[in-house]
Amino acid sequence: MSPSAVTERLSVVWGSLGHDAAIILAEGKDMGRMVRKACRDPDIRAIIIGGGDGSLSRALEHVLASGKSLGVLPLGTMNYMARQIGMPLDLAQAAVALAGAVQTPMDVGRVNDRYFLIRACFGAFPEFIQSRDRVRRKGGSFLEGALAGLSGVARRYRIVEAELSSPGGRARIATSFLMISNNLCRDSDPFLLERERMDGGSLGVYVGRSAGPVGLMELGLQAAMGRWANNEALFQGEMHWLEVQTEQRKPLISIDGEVEKMEGPFRFDILPGALSILVPK
Repeated sequence: MSPSAVTERLSVVWGSLGHDAAIILAEGKDMGRMVRKACRDPDIRAIIIGGGDGSLSRALEHVLASGKSLGVLPLGTMNYMARQIGMPLDLAQAAVALAGAVQTPMDVGRVNDRYFLIRACFGAFPEFIQSRDRVRRKGGSFLEGALAGLSGVARRYRIVEAELSSPGGRARIATSFLMISNNLCRDSDPFLLERERMDGGSLGVYVGRSAGPVGLMELGLQAAMGRWANNEALFQGEMHWLEVQTEQRKPLISIDGEVEKMEGPFRFDILPGALSILVPK
């Protein structure tokens, strides 16, 4: 659908259900500016992001500070957060669901000053995302992007060497996969990455047992079958905070599907019930 068609469809649906919605089309840095402006407006009660998990994640800093509710129209690639809360993927159905949605408290993860809703990853996964997205931006299909991601991991195989500090003590690791999730993951469809709950007040920590390519392949195959709680290639734990000191000063980190270089050390914690999110009845 064209942007104008999306705007018209949303206006009709929300207007017919008694809501007064200002719909703004923006992308890139303009989206960030519009979110900040909306957060400062006392007449706005809820901010709905039409986009993917990365767009939601980037908006958190300002939405949390404003105390407003956050909603999502699933217009991204994976839409993990929308799927987690049961939001329909059809645009009109999602608009109807949002019109009658319930404000629900949800935990928010934080690494240093950056907030996240789903997960933060070190090692091979950021390389996969970076290579995949380069192909997707050029118009490649989902499958072409996935194959490019695997090729990127094979070309630039990354090992994470780090010291972990947690309430349970300290440990040194050398692994190709380190993931910290907002609450524990459960076995589910691999395209859902479902958490057991979103108000448990804890982080899920997942460390690949092997630093080698064979171990990474085993981990990937089990994850592709939707195994997280029962993935034999992973050490896993649940905790309220975690500190990660990597050998590399500014490693690649994937946060809710967006890859960036962030300077360590990394302090992870959980903010219980910090976000008011619009969840379909």
